[in-house]
Amino acid sequence: MKVFDVRGITAGVDAALAVVDDPRHRHMLKNYRRHALLEVSGHWEDILTPAMIVDHPVYRLTERGRTLVCDGMDEVRKFYSDIVGQGANVFGALEEKVAVSDHGIFIEAVFAQVVRGDDAALAGEDVRPDGTYQISHRFAATWPYRDGRLVGEFIYDDTGSWRVDEVDASALMSPAQAREALAPYLEQSPLSEIEDGLRLFKD
Repeated sequence: MKVFDVRGITAGVDAALAVVDDPRHRHMLKNYRRHALLEVSGHWEDILTPAMIVDHPVYRLTERGRTLVCDGMDEVRKFYSDIVGQGANVFGALEEKVAVSDHGIFIEAVFAQVVRGDDAALAGEDVRPDGTYQISHRFAATWPYRDGRLVGEFIYDDTGSWRVDEVDASALMSPAQAREALAPYLEQSPLSEIEDGLRLFKD
C-alpha cells in the first residue's frame, strides 16, 4: 500500500507540465502547483493574492455526503484559516491525474492524510487512540480559471471509496515538518512566475 508523503503532492501536475506546451495552459498548471504547495505548507494567505485568484472566488466542496460552499473571499479566507489553524493542512494526492484546457484544470485523484488515532477525522472508526492511520478516498474536481486566475474549486468525492489503514508512526508529519519538507519545491514555483504568466491573458 502506498503511504502519503507530502513530497509527492506535485507529481501529478509535474507530469502534466512535462507534456503540455500551450503557454496559457502551462500557466494554469503552474498556478495549481503553487497553490497546492502553499496550502500544505500553511502559507494560505499567499493563495489569496490577486495574481493567484479572482476577487470573488467560489468553492463547492463535497465530502461524505456533506457539501461546503464558500461564496466570496471572506468565506474562502475563513476556510483556509480554519484548516491551517487546526493543523489539518498536511494532506494531498497519493495518485493524481491532471488535465488542462482553456476552461481550467481537471483532476482525478486518490487523496490522503495521515493522522493519529485520536484525531477527530477518525471519530466513529474502529481505531486505537495511540495508533497512526492513513485516511484515503477518491475524488474528481474542476478548477476553473479566468484570465489566468483561479475562479474556484469544485470537488466531488467518491463516498464509497473512503478507507482507513493503519500505518507506521514514521508516516505522521506535523505542519512544521511539512513546511520544511516543501520549502525547496515552493522555491521552484515563485510568485514572480505567476505574475509574469498573467501577461499571456492580456489582449
